[in-house]
Amino acid sequence: MSVRVALVGCGRWGEKILRALSESARARVVAVADVDRGRLARARALAPRARLVRTVDEALAARVDAVLIATPAASHAELALRALEAGADVFVEKPLALSAAHADRCAARAAALGRIGMVGHLLRYHPSVVHLVALARERRLGDLVSFSAARLSTGGGGAASALWTLGPHDLSVLAALDPSPLAEARAHLSPGGERVTLEARLESGLAAQIELCSSSPTKERRLRVAGSARVAVFDDVRAPDRLLFLDGRGAAGGASGGERGALAPAAHELEVPWREPLSVEIEHFLRCVEERTPPLTPLDEGAAVVRTLERVEATLAPIEARAVAAG
Repeated sequence: MSVRVALVGCGRWGEKILRALSESARARVVAVADVDRGRLARARALAPRARLVRTVDEALAARVDAVLIATPAASHAELALRALEAGADVFVEKPLALSAAHADRCAARAAALGRIGMVGHLLRYHPSVVHLVALARERRLGDLVSFSAARLSTGGGGAASALWTLGPHDLSVLAALDPSPLAEARAHLSPGGERVTLEARLESGLAAQIELCSSSPTKERRLRVAGSARVAVFDDVRAPDRLLFLDGRGAAGGASGGERGALAPAAHELEVPWREPLSVEIEHFLRCVEERTPPLTPLDEGAAVVRTLERVEATLAPIEARAVAAG
């Protein structure tokens, strides 16, 4: 029997979620809610049998099993709580909320009501990232030493926008690689103020550096995980279905062959079977709803990411208005 779902928010990303839902045999889209009539008109092509409505209350009235929320971030927590209180399971796009207090309330309420709650940390469902995390947990890289990432987009927006819009991706992967608590965390702005670099150290000793920008002239999506034995590199723009591994002394520290005492590392690529991450993510949520099993990225993980974002944002100077991120 299909899961009766409602989508709340059918903008650029919400439309992609609706397409994934419409392609899933597990889902029956019974309602789509958006305040924009033009978006609802476009939704008709993907969900011809769905009730097209303007509010979340109208969507909930369609007797739904689950609600997927893809609205601006400022409304995520409120809509998630309303859906939970109505007896629905929820999928919430990242970030779960724009404050740790609101995020924690969502996670606590889902647990208290016995509902499935999942946050859309899409990168955790990317096949290459799933494989990378598995290799790291199996200690195939050795002891983890450092994590670095570059997530640069061309869409526009300031540092706070980049922090809250792009940052959750890499923070969720970092938590999957090493669940140790944060020992230190801070963020720095580039001279022009358009880029933000997040630096963190976990209690395990793992060092992390994440570079974020919403107004870059080029698009970059890279992860680098260095261990005592090997380094793994993932470039989602160049080769989304491959992982690059560097072996040899000096690889973990990023040494080049020109440095004294370092050996040039040997490199090889591993091909990873490809599936669209969004389809994987949506199928996972629907399966969790059907089987009443905890999701890979539950709301408490989303809340932990929000706490980190809130913590590092406080170190930025100047701090941009939170309303920018909410848009």
